[in-house]
Amino acid sequence: MRAQRRHAWAILALPLAGSALAIGLAIRDGGAPWQALAILGVCYLLTYAGITVGFHRLLSHRAFETVPWLRNLLAVLGCMAAQGPAIYWAANHRLHHIRSDRDGDPHSPRIAHGRALGRWEGFWHAQIGWTFNHTPADVFANARDLTRDRSLMKINQRYLWWVALGLAVPALAGLLMLGDAYGALLGLLWGGAVRLTLSYHFTNAINSVTHIVGTRPFGGRNTSTNFWPIALPTLGEAWHNNHHAFPTSARFGLDWREPDIGWWIISGLDAAGLARNIRRPAPESIAARRAAAADQRAMPSPSVDPGPSVDLGPSVDLGRPDAKDSDAQDGDEDLAA
Repeated sequence: MRAQRRHAWAILALPLAGSALAIGLAIRDGGAPWQALAILGVCYLLTYAGITVGFHRLLSHRAFETVPWLRNLLAVLGCMAAQGPAIYWAANHRLHHIRSDRDGDPHSPRIAHGRALGRWEGFWHAQIGWTFNHTPADVFANARDLTRDRSLMKINQRYLWWVALGLAVPALAGLLMLGDAYGALLGLLWGGAVRLTLSYHFTNAINSVTHIVGTRPFGGRNTSTNFWPIALPTLGEAWHNNHHAFPTSARFGLDWREPDIGWWIISGLDAAGLARNIRRPAPESIAARRAAAADQRAMPSPSVDPGPSVDLGPSVDLGRPDAKDSDAQDGDEDLAA
């Protein structure tokens, strides 16, 4: 618990302090050089792809398969985002689906440690507070399949190395692109601190914002929503109600009006022959679930709220054979290869 809190403080406070310094220097200098902003953009895209394509769609849900070297690279890139080791992240995420918006969900804005949360308390808990006081998921219960992968275990055990590499690379890029130590500092601040601040808060916004505000085209017995304003910076993660409806789908944006950069990356890998067994919902399944959700919304609301501890239903494959999903969406048998 002490190590967990140290990590939580470090990933929250240090990047924030570095971001403040980066902004202060930009104000003093009359703006940040384009090279520093380019380093930020490239490093953000690569490491956030490590989160959404690697940690989330590949490792947590097995929504597609890829070659070992790319699987390992995506895991390293995800570790560079400093949101915890790959297997820890995947185990926590699987637990989120199993216990979604019930006690035991690591970062629900509705309930924590057996106590219902108010709106703003819940937002704080899901955005930041959970990182300090959650009980990490049992990796052997929730991600045993990942612990059998020797390469992934080695990557997992060297997590802090990858975090450090994620800081060294932008610093080196700044040195090479700007030509001096000040350039290295700017690369570190923008490609390191600012990047980590953005990725931290955008990822946690999926835990908080997309369980509080937004649209719910597929309904469900959890509180997940789609929230389009953060779809691009989260590379498609913001289509969260879609994801809870079809948890093992590699595609989160299910409509052309729902941009999903993570899916575009997977599609590119498929075109290059580097992705296979890609799972996505059949159009008939999408239409049927939209219609069912519309019918459910048209029904009168129950007079009694059963509260967050209600049993939320049957099992569904979340990317591991023994997973049970409280989202109660029947059937990933509809997923098309």
